[in-house]
Parts: sequence; structure tokens; C-alpha cells
Amino acid sequence: MSPLIDRITMESVFPADELVTLDDRALAAIAHEPTRAFLREIGLPDQVGWFEADHWLLDGDLRIGGDAWQAVARRHPNCPFDMSAWLTLGGIALDDVIVDTDTGVVYSIPENGPPHLLNTGIDTLAYFLHALEEERPEYDAEAGTDEGVDPEGAERRLLCRMRRADAVAMEHPESTWFSVLRYVRNLLQNGITELVEQEKRP
Repeated sequence: MSPLIDRITMESVFPADELVTLDDRALAAIAHEPTRAFLREIGLPDQVGWFEADHWLLDGDLRIGGDAWQAVARRHPNCPFDMSAWLTLGGIALDDVIVDTDTGVVYSIPENGPPHLLNTGIDTLAYFLHALEEERPEYDAEAGTDEGVDPEGAERRLLCRMRRADAVAMEHPESTWFSVLRYVRNLLQNGITELVEQEKRP
């Protein structure tokens, strides 16, 4: 099945040199073929914005499973997910974004919460990030146009697009995406910076 979003569409909102792709040598460790193909041919953005790629991913040094994830599993004994094939892709604010390299499912680990399903695949993760950038002029005053901004409309349209593209991703009431949408509604001034600062507060 073809990915939900392609390279040309991603390049419509992200500069080509900010889309992180990997070579076949690095990707050999990923068992899930659609995830391998996406990271080889399309890529995820590495930018100061909603998503920032993990430095190991940028270096092509894929660290899958192992002792580090066993330690995470021990911190969340009630978590139903098998972390043995997890790979960190990057983060949204202080929430880690991970892909299961066997199944292709994408998860989030919030700074102050247990892991949850973030997207059913890496292509829908990319689709959500693309949609957020398309709508940015409507919720980020610094990127706005002379016509003004419409944060509530942006939130409404994004929620509709997200649910239509990946309904399962929006079933978790504490999903990272709902945190993102709250900041869209509150009319960002400096992108993800305000989200990071908010999550640092006790």
C-alpha cells in the first residue's frame, strides 16, 4: 500500500534539506518494510518546530531495543506494549516519538505519562506534521498573513484531518496530538517553544 504522503508533498512545507532520509545500510536493522521505504524515500523533518529528529537517527546510528528500552519498560510496568523493537525517531516538545521497527506503529512517551499509540504508521505521523505546517499561518502570528489568523478554525480543520487520516491515533484522550491542538487553539507566538516551557512547569 502506498504511503499516505509522498516526498513532493512533504517538500511543499519542509525544505528538502530538512527531510531526514537514511541509506540501506542504516535501514537494514528495520524489519518493517513500509517504514524502511518511508525513511529511505520520503523522510521526516528535522527542524525547530513541532518535530525534531533524534540525533542518533540523523547520524544513521539506529539503536533498536536493548537495555535502554528494558529500563523504560520497568518504569511503566502496566504498559501493554512490547518495546523490544522500539527506535526513537525524535520528539514533539518533551514527548519522545518512537517507532516499533517490527510493526511500524508509532508511539509517544510523554515526559509525565505512560507510553501511548501516537500514529498507526510513520506516514500518518508525517501527514500530521505536514498538516500542522500547512495550517501554521492560521495559528502562528509570526507566520500569519495580512488576512489575520484563525486558530480555532485551524484547530477544527486539523482535528478533522487527523481523525479522517488516522482515527485510531485520536482515540487516546491524553495523546500528544491533543496537547499540540490546544496550543494551536491558543494562538502560538513562537511555535513549539511555548509548549516546551509549559511542560517544564510543575
